[in-house]
Amino acid sequence: MSRASAGGGGPAGVSNPLRLRPLRPRLMRRLGVGVLMLAATASGASAATAPVRRFHEMQDNRATLVLRDALHVSVTLYINYLAALHRAMAPRRALTDFVLTYSAMPARQFAVEFAGAQKRLLAATSLQLADGTALALTHWTVPDAARVQALLQQQAMQAVVTPGEALHEEPLELHADAVGTRAIRTLRVRFPAAFGKVLVVSYQPKQVWADPKAPPVTVKF
Repeated sequence: MSRASAGGGGPAGVSNPLRLRPLRPRLMRRLGVGVLMLAATASGASAATAPVRRFHEMQDNRATLVLRDALHVSVTLYINYLAALHRAMAPRRALTDFVLTYSAMPARQFAVEFAGAQKRLLAATSLQLADGTALALTHWTVPDAARVQALLQQQAMQAVVTPGEALHEEPLELHADAVGTRAIRTLRVRFPAAFGKVLVVSYQPKQVWADPKAPPVTVKF
């Protein structure tokens, strides 16, 4: 079988824009897409090799900073993480190549590469006081490698089922805390370039007890 027919590339002489060489039979079985690829080839669906050009983010990236008390800030991020990882792990690869290659990668190898990329992303997320003093972010809660690779595998299936369409991505949640040694009044926030634009929301909550035996609590905005 020629390389073009093996990859579902359509008629002879037509190049395969996805470069589907990573999808050898063993990898196809790992992704569970072998039947789909064969069906597409049999029906002459050359569109099965149309490149996926981008992620379609279901929500904007956003960060919420909450001043819990004078010294404590909590940071919650909702990030389109697969898009960020594409930029951090394989910026020179086409999006489709990234999704197919890393989704089919052995779990241990993926975990190592993912850990390095995630470490860089977290290190590039920083808080500074007004005078430039760094405020360390600690107690990170982040997605693990198994979850992220499972999401990549879902995206790989989507790329085959709906070739050429944008991949739909839901943001993932990350959380951290920062504690200062003096009252926090102003913060400078920086995120890694791989995150792209991030909508920043910040506030200091007001708290009051609602007592059933007392008059209704009045809340002002």
